[in-house]
Amino acid sequence: MDWGSLSLVLMGFMALMLVLGQWTALALGATGVLVLYLARGDMGLMAISSVVWNNSNSYILIAVPLFLLMGEVILRSGISDRFYRGVAVLTGRVPGGLLHANIVSCALFSAVSGSSVATAASIGTVAIPEMTKRGYAPRMVLGSLAAGGTLGILIPPSIVMILYGALVEESIAKLFMAGLLPGLAMAALFMTYIAVRMALQPGLAPPRDPRRVPFGEKLPHLLHVLPVVALLSIVLGGIYGGAITPTEAAAIGAIGAILLALCYRGLTFPVLWEATLSSVKTTCMVIFIIIGAQILSTALSYSGASRAISQLVVDMQLSKWVLFAGLVLLYVVLGFFVDGISMIYITLPVLFPVVVEAGFDPIWFGVILTILIELGQITPPVGLNLFTIHGISGGRPFGEVVAGSTPFVFLMLLMVLLLAFFPGLALWIPSLM
Repeated sequence: MDWGSLSLVLMGFMALMLVLGQWTALALGATGVLVLYLARGDMGLMAISSVVWNNSNSYILIAVPLFLLMGEVILRSGISDRFYRGVAVLTGRVPGGLLHANIVSCALFSAVSGSSVATAASIGTVAIPEMTKRGYAPRMVLGSLAAGGTLGILIPPSIVMILYGALVEESIAKLFMAGLLPGLAMAALFMTYIAVRMALQPGLAPPRDPRRVPFGEKLPHLLHVLPVVALLSIVLGGIYGGAITPTEAAAIGAIGAILLALCYRGLTFPVLWEATLSSVKTTCMVIFIIIGAQILSTALSYSGASRAISQLVVDMQLSKWVLFAGLVLLYVVLGFFVDGISMIYITLPVLFPVVVEAGFDPIWFGVILTILIELGQITPPVGLNLFTIHGISGGRPFGEVVAGSTPFVFLMLLMVLLLAFFPGLALWIPSLM
């Protein structure tokens, strides 16, 4: 069977599996097994064992459960509650007040969780009741939290960047550092939008309290910000300085989070059990998706489809930036229907050679791809952050979460445009390493 026929079988069978509601990992793996058998018969199926072993035995991927554990411990031990209230004190008198605290808290907390959903859930759980009580417009509250949570996969450490780097064999440390400035720039864009919106529609937030809170009253809250910032500095500073690998940094981060929880007297056996269990569940999901996608990737390689499709795109002789616009559109559309990890493992085996052939820097493209995956987190019908915030919103309509998040989608696309014009935003820090 030629590669064209196999491609049709692949798309048809995978679409059928997803429509029937099968797990993404199962849909990817079963489609790969079918294509392997059609392309190479019984000999093709012998490749599955090596694919499973190689992906289950990856040293780089050890960082995934460790970073997840770090975030889960901080979330479940109550440290994130104290952290948010400390940031809220810092931004309390800025127009828009706690809306800015949402973005700042998400940006900082994302640097110790590595997960978009964990960031949105941890900050949202504390912020929504507090802001609802004070009279903030629900759409602004829910939208700022859903969008702020997406910073969890751009500001390092990032689970998505670990998976991208492992797949395309790029430096995880450089990818982490490449996401730092764009992540901070995007947080600044979000806060600028909130400030402008507050200036135009001051009724979206309660009036500022004219009473000045003495510094002595603020200090206890502010001190709760320092431990999280210190942990972040150790993890990222060690990676940037080359003293530790990302995997070692993840281990240090997890131990640091446990020690912080002990110091705060928030580390009980149930807390540790729930944090570990949640990390294991998420890691298993990720690993199964990786294995399923890699079986499919191997099938595409064996059948010649990857090579043929890449050559087809190259033969079209599209200009570099027309190709870039096409890739952005493709990932935006995929983000409506497919989760970020699946997007990476479905598309990159075919598209990454095209990206390199077109002359795009792999580190820069990794940052672009991460932002586009972030965008998919707040676009229905599969936006995980939308469902996360809706689940903790206290019964607010789902449409309200979507409406509040929509302006931030355009801000993310603006960030992609800025990176296209100013690639140094992503590449400057890695060039110093």
